Amino acid sequence: MDRKNTIMIVDDEEMIKARLRDVLSVEFDVVSASNGKEALELLADRKKDIALIVLDLIMPVMDGFSFMEEFRTHQEYANIPVIVATSNEDEYSEKRCLEAGVWDFVMKPYNPVLLQFRIKNALEKSRMIIAERDVVTGLYTKFKFYNEVRQMLDELGESQKFAFVRFDIDRFKMINNFYGIREGDKVLISIARELDRISKAFDNFLYGRIENDIFAVCMPYKEENIELLAKALQINVRKLNKDYNIKVSCGVYIINDYSIDVSEMYDRANLAAKNCKGKFDENVAYYDDSLIENMRQEQYIINEVNKALEEEQFQVYLQPKINLVTDRSYGAEALVRWKHPERGMISPGEFIPIYERNGIIGRLDQYMWRHVCMLLRKWLDEGKNPNPISVNVSRVNIYNPHLVDILKNLVTEFRIPTHLLNLELTESAFMEDQDLVMRSMSKLHKLGFKIMMDDFGSGYSSLNVLKDMEIDYLKVDMKFLQQDTEFNGKGEKVLTSVIRMAKWLHLPSIVEGVETIEQVDFLKCIGCEYAQGFYYARPMPVEDYEAFIAREEEMEAKNVKDDNAVIVGELWNTRSNVSIFFDMLEVPIAIYEYRKDKLELLRANSKYENEIAFEKDIGEMEHNRRMAAEHDMLKEAFAKIAAGDFCEPMEYEVSDDVWYRITVKLVGRRSDVMIMMATFNDVSEYK
Repeated sequence: MDRKNTIMIVDDEEMIKARLRDVLSVEFDVVSASNGKEALELLADRKKDIALIVLDLIMPVMDGFSFMEEFRTHQEYANIPVIVATSNEDEYSEKRCLEAGVWDFVMKPYNPVLLQFRIKNALEKSRMIIAERDVVTGLYTKFKFYNEVRQMLDELGESQKFAFVRFDIDRFKMINNFYGIREGDKVLISIARELDRISKAFDNFLYGRIENDIFAVCMPYKEENIELLAKALQINVRKLNKDYNIKVSCGVYIINDYSIDVSEMYDRANLAAKNCKGKFDENVAYYDDSLIENMRQEQYIINEVNKALEEEQFQVYLQPKINLVTDRSYGAEALVRWKHPERGMISPGEFIPIYERNGIIGRLDQYMWRHVCMLLRKWLDEGKNPNPISVNVSRVNIYNPHLVDILKNLVTEFRIPTHLLNLELTESAFMEDQDLVMRSMSKLHKLGFKIMMDDFGSGYSSLNVLKDMEIDYLKVDMKFLQQDTEFNGKGEKVLTSVIRMAKWLHLPSIVEGVETIEQVDFLKCIGCEYAQGFYYARPMPVEDYEAFIAREEEMEAKNVKDDNAVIVGELWNTRSNVSIFFDMLEVPIAIYEYRKDKLELLRANSKYENEIAFEKDIGEMEHNRRMAAEHDMLKEAFAKIAAGDFCEPMEYEVSDDVWYRITVKLVGRRSDVMIMMATFNDVSEYK
């Protein structure tokens, strides 16, 4: 080299700057600044000399983030690499830096050898960008293309209308992965040749390769010309190899403001291109101002998240889950709501998808888990016996290697029984690294957590996942059914099959999105255990949920009192109409008292005594064995009901090829005594 490159160090710690200067001065000239403001001033004076910047993030006067915001507005600095020095692995900060145009990261304290390698790699990349021609395709590089476009628009922009077109190849990585980089390069070269051919039909037609499989064109605007360009490119890539089955996606910005930077034109075309990604029948999309407004809104929501978490603007709302046998709530799902101090309530539909795309959803998950644990602890301290609350676990956290420890530490910190904190995982989250998910689920199960598969049926591998994963509940969306009240389509058959399959796997099912009494009746008819939806209750603040539970308990107390006084009481009166009706029923029924893990048969109708209690043609030993088996089965069922859980019907073989299904229901309660009714249905023909 004829002269050394100049490296600028931006850091407020003099000792660090001195050490870096000692390390780097062997190969580079070194200048330094103590904050972002000084760095910008130095850069303005020596922009032709400075080849690279090593930037600290935390500084007085102007920090690294503010420096990057100002730095990025200067097109003349576009080819100067910035390497950020950071002392922690903060994913959010790294993402924010990358969005601002940072090239690379290096950890503090510095490893001199590693730092020098990163600097050399960044400088080499910078030289390639500054080069005029792309090595693979021979087209203009990004830097050269932008300069040529700027010059053409300055000369001709007032005389004719131009369009900036940005396009790339969907699933281009697939070609590199399956066919190799050489084959991928053939596709890029073929596109370059096609652009060369098309350019001959136009005056003032500029084109270049921006990076990877991304190309850009600036050309006189006519809608038909844009369509011809997109069609020619599509035909070209398909003609090269029919097995690729790839698509070109084009974003178009019709230039109406020639004063903005070419990089801004590219950004607008890039925004438009996103609108046809993943749409097989659309490969051209045009920019309009609503796209930039959407981007601004998205950035606003991202920028506000730290403050919102710190100030606890996110609130826990609860939507009850209803036991369809008792018609009482059994727990709830915790849903997030954002009460912004200036904008009021922000819909989850606005911020959840953005946070999912940006990985921020992981932090929001953990915020919700902590606040639900705090809530459960509060109820326990008040002497309440709360039902479980389920929380959502996003894909980001499912693949977090610390997931089990995070949840374990939370329930330990707040002294929460693990069965009170249920975990909801979307079906799609199980699909990628199933071995990792299975290991995590197994560990969580051993700790006592209950796991629900949410959105069952929305993916493609549901049955395979159910076979292998340790799941306790299946959540199905009501979207399987029509929104009207008619139940005569395929959706009803599919939902019925799902519920039956869940029963075979001993998985209670929860159907969400229930809005009408007709849907409730249908779900009860097909044996669904739980329902959740607007028919019963909308998501509500914690205070409203507490009032909801209080009303239920008050209603139950009144109903139980009535049951004890009327229904149960009448059963003991052998001359009452209720008692006579009880004995006339053609189904075996027995009434039991359950107290402190012990049950006692109080009364049974004649059908039970004839068919169950006094079976004919079997010996006393076999009869006692069967009654003991029935007793153990009922005892297990009663224990579930006493704990507030759902008890699905049980089947057992009374004698050879004679099967009964037992359905248990709570009919009364007084103090610690529960009155249970068991109904015995002959299902031999069904079996």
